[in-house]
Amino acid sequence: MEILTGALAGAVECVTVQPFDIIKTRYQLNPGVNAGIYKTALSLVREGGALRLYRGLLPEVAGGMPRSSAMYASQSYAQRQLTAWNGGKATTSVAVAAGLFAGVPEAVVATPFQVVKVRLQTIQHLNRYSNSVDCLRKVVAEEGVLALMQGLPTTCWRNSVWNGVYFGCMHMIKDISDELRPTGALAQTVYSLGIGFIGGAVATTCNAPFDVAKSRIQSEVATGPHCAERKYHTTFQTLRLVAKEEGWKAMYKGYTPKLLRMGVGGAVGITSFEFFNKLCS
Repeated sequence: MEILTGALAGAVECVTVQPFDIIKTRYQLNPGVNAGIYKTALSLVREGGALRLYRGLLPEVAGGMPRSSAMYASQSYAQRQLTAWNGGKATTSVAVAAGLFAGVPEAVVATPFQVVKVRLQTIQHLNRYSNSVDCLRKVVAEEGVLALMQGLPTTCWRNSVWNGVYFGCMHMIKDISDELRPTGALAQTVYSLGIGFIGGAVATTCNAPFDVAKSRIQSEVATGPHCAERKYHTTFQTLRLVAKEEGWKAMYKGYTPKLLRMGVGGAVGITSFEFFNKLCS
């Protein structure tokens, strides 16, 4: 039952925060100066109507459940094994290492969905891909199946850094504030949201440059008739090039909408999960 309610909650979360996601991606791909979030949202609506804010939603929703399953299953496995090897002690270091490990299988599952999503959201490809299925078909037909794994190493860096920092922060914060944990159901929910937001904010700060690099790499057509000379190839080559041409601050493009997406998404996700659990019980 929790698999079903978790999937439903994830779908509600994706629909709610998708506008922040496309704004984040547009920011990350723009080599120039970005407008504010509100102006960018208006620009997207003028570009293709209100539904433009939800371009790329299908691969995000479709990839959400298998991605989360891969991440949580591998993180739980690594946590158990590392705790056992550490004499039964679940320390912050163990939580960090388990999170780092979990980022790899998560990235393997997520990358094909992310390639389709980023291509759909890239402004240069608006007239090329009409929808998610059309994008998937053209990528495979023109660039080969392996193009769906474009940016996999960078996605591994992004996810592993986020998971390692997030789970490490959560473990450390819970250790420090365990005595302050409230007893009421509502208070516990607010407490969990609070520490989750703090951990997510720190993790987002640490992995943001890798997310920018991932978007840049996956937005480029690798091979085929529409292939231009690729500018971005590997993770650290991309980061060096972005920093050199646009300044080091450019490695944090899209940080604010990404942080808002994480904060709003966390609140909507846990609220929806609890609602669907009560509905199905």
